[in-house]
Amino acid sequence: MITPSSMPSFRMSQGIICASPSLTITPYVTDSHTFSLPRETVTRQNIYDEDTGEIKYYSEIPRFEKDNFNLNYGISAQFNIPLGKSPALCHEATQVNIEAQRLLIKKTKMEISLYRLEMCAKQAKLGVTFKSGTPEAVTCQNIEVNIPPNQVIPHTHKIAQ
Repeated sequence: MITPSSMPSFRMSQGIICASPSLTITPYVTDSHTFSLPRETVTRQNIYDEDTGEIKYYSEIPRFEKDNFNLNYGISAQFNIPLGKSPALCHEATQVNIEAQRLLIKKTKMEISLYRLEMCAKQAKLGVTFKSGTPEAVTCQNIEVNIPPNQVIPHTHKIAQ
């Protein structure tokens, strides 16, 4: 059986690393070939004289040695799941991190909008604006400059005689 050295994991931002369940499928094939050495084609057996005990002759019996071949194949499956509270805590930490990133994006967008408002208003009060219809005019699009409350605008009156 092949055992993975560690659980597969996925990495989130802020250093969050979560182990995930895994399924390992390992096909295998084994092959073997066995044979005997030295190879003999006959087996010799001594035939003895019953009276004297001397060898009368040798009996040769043919040997039919065969090589053995063996082929095995199969598949091994292994399912790993992380145990304990760590998977749930990891998913919770991931959700909190995603929420925090979304809030950070909203904050950044708001800061950009406020900076854009401040710069465009400052320039408009100085009497400088982008020419209408130019690509740069989009920068200050949708920004209105109004007179701050409790201020008197310079003006003139006609006096009737």
